[in-house]
Amino acid sequence: MDPLDAVFHHLDLWRHLPAYQLERRADIFFSVYLKGIVEEVTGTPLEDEIIPELPIKRALIWPEHPSEKSVKVDYALFAKDRSRVFFVELKTDSGSRRDTQDHYLLTAKRLGFRAIVEGIRSIMQSTTAQQKYHHLAAALARLGFLSLPTDIAQYLYPAPRTGLTQRLVAISVGPADPPIDVIYIQPEATEGDRCIDFARFAAYVGRFSDPLSRSFSQRLLVWRSAAGSSAPGASNAATSHSI
Repeated sequence: MDPLDAVFHHLDLWRHLPAYQLERRADIFFSVYLKGIVEEVTGTPLEDEIIPELPIKRALIWPEHPSEKSVKVDYALFAKDRSRVFFVELKTDSGSRRDTQDHYLLTAKRLGFRAIVEGIRSIMQSTTAQQKYHHLAAALARLGFLSLPTDIAQYLYPAPRTGLTQRLVAISVGPADPPIDVIYIQPEATEGDRCIDFARFAAYVGRFSDPLSRSFSQRLLVWRSAAGSSAPGASNAATSHSI
C-alpha cells in the first residue's frame, strides 16, 4: 500500500476506537490548507504565520482562580494589516464540543488579543519551559505583538542562565489590540457559530490535484459521519458529494 494511503487508512479505522483522538493526528493535514480557506471564508488576507496551541492564561478566563496555567486555542491566524486575529478550533467529532471550551473562546473574544499577549508574557516569567515559550514569543514578535530584548537568546541557550529573569521582565507588549474572531472547523455546521464544515473544507482541498489533496478531500467526506457509527469492516470509501 502506498504510504500516504496507509496513513489515511489507519486514520479511517482508528478514529472509531474509544480513546483515539483523530483531530490530534489529522490536524497537520488541516493546517496545510488553513490559511487559504480562512482567507476565502472571511475575505481577509492573512499572514503565512500560523500559531498552533496558542496559550490563553486561565486567570484571564477565570479570575477567581489565579494561575499561570493556560488553556489552548488550536490555531491562531493573523490578518496582514493586523485588523483581526482568527482563533480556529478544530473538531473532527461534533460531539466533542465542550461548554467550557466555548466559554473560554468567547471570553477571549471579548478580551481582545492584547490581553491574550499580556497573559503569555506573564506565563513566560513563571514557566520552566522558557525555551519553548521563547519560540512562541519570537513568533509574536515577528507579528509585532511583542518586543524582545535583543540579547535574550544569549541567556536562554544552550541552557537558561543568570540574567534571564531581567530579560523576561523587559519583554514588552505592543499597542496593537485587534479583535478576535472565532471559527470552528467541524463535520457539520452548528447554528449560531461561525463554522467551516467538512463538506466546504473538502471542496476547497479538492481544487488541488496533488495526491495529498485528493486523499484528504475524500477522507473529509468520510469523516462527516460520527466516529463509531458504522459496523467494523464497513466500507470507508468516500462517496461523491456536490456542494
